[in-house]
Amino acid sequence: MAAWLLAAALAAGEPAAQLAQAKALMRGTPVEQPQARAMFGQAAGQGSGPAAYYLGLMLKNGMGGPQDQAAALHWLSLAAQRQVVPAMFLVANMLLDSDAAQARYWLDAACEAEYPEALLQKSVALGEGRMGYAHNEEQAALFLKMAEHAMGHRQPEP
Repeated sequence: MAAWLLAAALAAGEPAAQLAQAKALMRGTPVEQPQARAMFGQAAGQGSGPAAYYLGLMLKNGMGGPQDQAAALHWLSLAAQRQVVPAMFLVANMLLDSDAAQARYWLDAACEAEYPEALLQKSVALGEGRMGYAHNEEQAALFLKMAEHAMGHRQPEP
């Protein structure tokens, strides 16, 4: 019955069902990944933040085609702008060497959304005085506690 509902939703162009199918293809065999990449590309082009995130991941990791860091950053940045929190974290890390101010902006945005990895990374940066953050042991300890707490109530994947 569930397969029939998924097929009907796909036929009707249901965005959530299309995203679910593309994610399943992405996680499938390498032969299926180019189709996932194409599906994510179509949905991302129509404004889907989660699709832009997954397309960016596939481009970053060379899944379903060649690796393309510039295109990955483009799509992940669009996903971050569309409030996809894991994309904010990835963009922050991709920009560390080229644009420290933007890297901090996106890391801070991911921290605001209580993304555990971002909170942990900011804790380390504060503790070591890196990424343009002033060395601050108290703030580092606070962000570490926030990261530990956030691990207990992780958001579902986009």
